[in-house]
Amino acid sequence: MFFYDKLRDLRKLKGYTIRELADRSGVSAGYISQLENGNRNAPSPDVLMKLSEGLNIPYADLMKIAGYLEAPEAKELLSRTPVNLRRFLHDNDLIFDGIRLTDVDKEWMERMLSALFWKQRNRPSDSESDS
Repeated sequence: MFFYDKLRDLRKLKGYTIRELADRSGVSAGYISQLENGNRNAPSPDVLMKLSEGLNIPYADLMKIAGYLEAPEAKELLSRTPVNLRRFLHDNDLIFDGIRLTDVDKEWMERMLSALFWKQRNRPSDSESDS
């Protein structure tokens, strides 16, 4: 299967129109249409990064589909050590659906994640509840 077939399949699997993917990724709808119709070769890694963000799929997956990475290299990129999410939020410029997150946005995200995992952290372990 060619890159353009896979790109179209991924977009449809996510339920996006070409226009929606363009809005989410920052890649023009015309260019995406040309890619999906096979009128363009596989895009540059920079464009693949934008498309991966728009499709919410791993960058390494698109790099592999486009022929930039072989399967072992893609697996190597994906099998990294866990990232401290709190540090990641604070130390990086982040974008969500094409919108740059401010420090206030990041603080709210941290609060929501803390609340989400508070119950799990404060749940008695199985060994404590058996006593």
